[in-house]
Amino acid sequence: MTSKIECVIRQAITTFSGSYTSKAFHDNLIKLKRNANELDARSIGLDFRLLRWDTYELHNNLDKLSGSTFIRRHQAPVTYIEVFEDENVSIGVFVLRDGAKIPLHDHPYMYGVLKVIYGKVKIQSYTPVHKDYSQINDCNISAIKLAPIIVGETDDPCVLCPVEGNIHQVDTIDGPAAFVDILAPPYKTDIPEVGNRCCRYFKEVNISKDTKLAIISNPRDYWSDTALYTGPQFNINFEHKT
Repeated sequence: MTSKIECVIRQAITTFSGSYTSKAFHDNLIKLKRNANELDARSIGLDFRLLRWDTYELHNNLDKLSGSTFIRRHQAPVTYIEVFEDENVSIGVFVLRDGAKIPLHDHPYMYGVLKVIYGKVKIQSYTPVHKDYSQINDCNISAIKLAPIIVGETDDPCVLCPVEGNIHQVDTIDGPAAFVDILAPPYKTDIPEVGNRCCRYFKEVNISKDTKLAIISNPRDYWSDTALYTGPQFNINFEHKT
């Protein structure tokens, strides 16, 4: 029997390996959202110990098993678990400990599907006024601030668009949280005629009708570590048919 996560991976490949402007793409995106809505913490094998701030004990035990003497002195607020990645799509799980957040950042010309599998989060999104990504440089940019939304385990997945709501911040609400994140194309792939697709961080510099966002360096209070995927194994070896 095909696992829920394998169904998501296969549908993500089907969705994002072709044209983003065809009717088939939009139909497949709906199917991907439906499949992602079936995911929960147990179906992806989430280690619930990762939700705690004291997970250094877990990492330290693993270090001992591997013969390492490394001791983690500072626990990261966020852990990333890579599930699958190819040239068209990346799929992973973000685990946010109580009080943690993923700072305001962008997803240049990328689609995304976010499904909360534990706890709940608040998502604050912005739409850049300039649709041409090459015009978003190191200066302050004008953006439209959207109404924040709160999303939990029982809610449908959120869909990220290439421009609309493309810049966003994710905060935990009333405890730790975890969500599956599907992004296409992956970061570090090329944007035609622009260059490398990198993640940039922002801060809001004024709150008014004409909201401004300033590009900043990586926030010093945010960093992440990684953990191994421990969910159901999958076999992805088919060629997509256009």
